Amino acid sequence: MTLASTDLNSKDKTAPSILAVFYIIISKTVSKVLNVAKEEKPKVCGIVMPISECAGLGDTHWHDVKSIIEATATAAGFDARLVSETFESNLIHTEILQNIYGDDIVICDVSGQNPNVFFELGVRMATQKPTVIIKDDQTNYPFDTGPNRYIQYPRDLRHPLMEKFKAQLKNALEQTIDQPSEKSFIGQIGKFKVPDVESTELPAQEFILDKLQSIERELKRNAMPRSSMRRPKNIRFTYLNSDNVKICIQGYDIAQVENGIKDFRSFSDYDKLNVNLERRSPTHTHVEITGRQVERNSFERDFENHIDEAIPF
Repeated sequence: MTLASTDLNSKDKTAPSILAVFYIIISKTVSKVLNVAKEEKPKVCGIVMPISECAGLGDTHWHDVKSIIEATATAAGFDARLVSETFESNLIHTEILQNIYGDDIVICDVSGQNPNVFFELGVRMATQKPTVIIKDDQTNYPFDTGPNRYIQYPRDLRHPLMEKFKAQLKNALEQTIDQPSEKSFIGQIGKFKVPDVESTELPAQEFILDKLQSIERELKRNAMPRSSMRRPKNIRFTYLNSDNVKICIQGYDIAQVENGIKDFRSFSDYDKLNVNLERRSPTHTHVEITGRQVERNSFERDFENHIDEAIPF
């Protein structure tokens, strides 16, 4: 009895110590798990800006500007990158649009008034999400953005003023990230419902992207020097009957002809035309068009304008 009693008492003394050890181990493990769970990934700061020659400034200049923006955003606690990062083409991709729409905050540099930048800025502003607009001191204010405030930096990137710019940009990022949608530029105009880019109500995503790319082509065309758009006009119409015409197009690249016809048919007046293309050479195309709209008085003028104004790529 005495031995049994001694063993029991020994176990009673050992059990609490073992439980205590287990408690400490489990507590530390749970604490680590909870701390990891509490750690949030840095919010993403998308950057919209010129990335190649613009306003007479080469790639090196814009690379330096991008590095400054990225460093400032990182210092403010964001994971910074171009919204178009990893993409080489200038066309708008699904992923780029998703970045513009989904990034926590976007910095948009409108220096040089690059048409692609304005296109992406328009898409971003429509989301009513946090956006900070910057520009260099040689770029005029491009439009009346009302409550939107530009943060300005010196085009020559001289040190004293750039330090001031970086402090202002960092402060703007920290102040803007929690800005409610009603404080955005669009939000202060009125109440608007922002569409969800993932909505199942828009299954034809290709259609939307096609329209966006059409807008982008128009922006690029307007930015092209007029001299580069001068081409010998050689478009001849031969009517087979009242609703059927054959068109001989010479002096225009096939890509320009296809883009022009695509934009031409995007108008409701001409969306029901049947069009057949026959490529004779890189700059010689035959087109046959059938439909009631061929009888319109403005048909030839409209067709010629769309071919002449289309971009050749």
